[in-house]
Amino acid sequence: MRHSSPLPLTLATACTILLSGCTQSLMNQSAIGLLGQVIQAGIAVGTSSSTTTTTASSGGADRAAPPAAATAAIGTAERFLGVPYKWGGNTPSEGFDCSGFTKYVYAKNGVALPRVSREQANAGQGVALRESSMRAGDLMLFAEPGEAISHVAIYAGDGWFIHASSAGRGVVYTQLDEQRNPWYSQNLVVVRRVTSNGRSLVQSLSLISRPGLKELADRAPAPR
Repeated sequence: MRHSSPLPLTLATACTILLSGCTQSLMNQSAIGLLGQVIQAGIAVGTSSSTTTTTASSGGADRAAPPAAATAAIGTAERFLGVPYKWGGNTPSEGFDCSGFTKYVYAKNGVALPRVSREQANAGQGVALRESSMRAGDLMLFAEPGEAISHVAIYAGDGWFIHASSAGRGVVYTQLDEQRNPWYSQNLVVVRRVTSNGRSLVQSLSLISRPGLKELADRAPAPR
């Protein structure tokens, strides 16, 4: 596990999103992203079905140990470091795209995720959009202003996450750092917790999956 000083993510004020037909612009995007609703192919992420984790003022409550399944998921993910990136890829033999990687890793740990990042943004429970609230194993989802979610990663703790990145040419570790990797800190829009106490928090896939939906192009920059 890599170590670094945790990045103090500030919570942006949730902004109102107007929906009319397809994807609309995100309003008042802050430097760290926005916690509220996010447009994903005409559907807002973060509806009433989400449960947002609150943060104690002391910060101590947020640093509870991650569930066993989440810890195991990090170990599983590390086994595939260096596996090449392939858009539409679902296995180590063919390569992974971002959501193919997260789906495969969690399937190995008994958690069934939907296929693409826009669907994974609805899986499990919502987590406050700050690093002090995040635990190892949480899904981190990214979207550029006014665009649908296009990237997903697995938080590994201490400011690091593991993901399949096209610019990184495969499965790599990357640091969530405003100075070194501003794209990630600026475009992190959703964090989801998919396991708790060894149990899956993912609801029925039939409720969050849409047939034929394909992953968008990965816009994440090359790691530095």
